[in-house]
Amino acid sequence: MAVLSPLTSFCGHGLTDQMRVALMNRVDAKFVVRPELLNACLSTLGDAYTVLDMGGCRRFGYDTLYFDSPDRRLFLDHHNGKLNRFKIRLRHYRHSEIMFFEVKKKTNRQRTVKTRMPVTFESFVDGSTAKFLKERSGLPAAGMQPALFVSYQRTTLIDPQGAERITLDTQLAFHTPDRNRSVELPGMAIVEVKHERHSGFSPMLQALARLGARPVSFSKYCVGSSLLFEPYLKTNRFKPLLRSLYGIRS
Repeated sequence: MAVLSPLTSFCGHGLTDQMRVALMNRVDAKFVVRPELLNACLSTLGDAYTVLDMGGCRRFGYDTLYFDSPDRRLFLDHHNGKLNRFKIRLRHYRHSEIMFFEVKKKTNRQRTVKTRMPVTFESFVDGSTAKFLKERSGLPAAGMQPALFVSYQRTTLIDPQGAERITLDTQLAFHTPDRNRSVELPGMAIVEVKHERHSGFSPMLQALARLGARPVSFSKYCVGSSLLFEPYLKTNRFKPLLRSLYGIRS
């Protein structure tokens, strides 16, 4: 069975519907699962969610370029468990050819707060991107440089009440900024369940729990950096996750 094949029976929703469930300030839970477990989970959820459908397409290509300081300050903040930490990234949506510059913050209340601005070449030249970064994070643009390139396919589900948004990421690949080295994670899917606040009921969370899946702390930036740049980076905190990823891939 192909990965995500149960979604063919799901009703679709459009981008306007999805934007009503943007959840830019949220709590979330992430799971790393095998495709067959994800398919088993989805096969029970056709009445609980709809899937983003744009012209018959339900899986969309994402390209993300992460930025960090030369000493990898943002990576180390995450590794060391610091709260009120940031991820800085440029995200390209291949289907729509839209690009956003994003500042993603993990607060000391374990909430994820994302702000973004659409970008063009002019927005980098005229300084508006640097101003946005300084206002949202306090970080100087002059101190940031490309650190990791990530590509993947994403499918998005929402519930009819608009309280829950779920992303299903597959075909993850991590690349050095110069694209000279790459690592792929083809045999796994990343499931992220997002709510405005902690929810007492989620069909997806219940289905994952029944199948034995447990939430994990998973950062594409930190995982990709650890896989590509070890032993040059401090990765002790991520070693249990990295070992489990190799187990899933095998």
